[in-house]
Amino acid sequence: MRELLAGVQRKEEGAFERLAEKYTSLTESAVHRFAPSFGISGEAGLSDNVYDMDDLRQHAAMALYRAAEAYRADEEGKKVSFGLYAKVCVRNAMISELRRYRREAKKRTLPAKADESRKRRMKGCIAAGDPLYRIVSEEGMRDTLAVFRAALSGYEKEVFEYYIVGKSVTEIAERLGKDEKSVSNALYRMKVKIRGLLKK
Repeated sequence: MRELLAGVQRKEEGAFERLAEKYTSLTESAVHRFAPSFGISGEAGLSDNVYDMDDLRQHAAMALYRAAEAYRADEEGKKVSFGLYAKVCVRNAMISELRRYRREAKKRTLPAKADESRKRRMKGCIAAGDPLYRIVSEEGMRDTLAVFRAALSGYEKEVFEYYIVGKSVTEIAERLGKDEKSVSNALYRMKVKIRGLLKK
């Protein structure tokens, strides 16, 4: 495990994907525990919700990534295993996201017709709860978008271009001749990177 964590911290290709596989049960448990609080029922979520299960999985994966980057087993007095540390980090990240979601929910007071229009426009596009939404939707974000594209690998760029026009993981996988897991992993990496860019 130490070697795998060191690989993530050195940003070795594939290290985080291997780590994420080992902790799938931890992240999935957090996702299913918090889904009802986000108003999500079932795998696809409610049709009028800006969040779905995949959005929560992305938040959990990003929290796991940050935990792996921050964890130092060699620190003096460190007695907490990475598994427990990651569990706390993922839980705290989901709580923070839930608080943000509830704050934003209070602001959403659109009349029914305007809300229906918004839903039609967003159908098939990136949901407002997705961390990529800010990059592709705000005015004056072209320079940031260019910086973000520059931070992506060639494969991630291909996935990104399809994703921002509303293609699903399945559709992207078919177009690129890749399996869905590979596309999902690329999306994990992209969203982790975008979070980092937005915090700078």
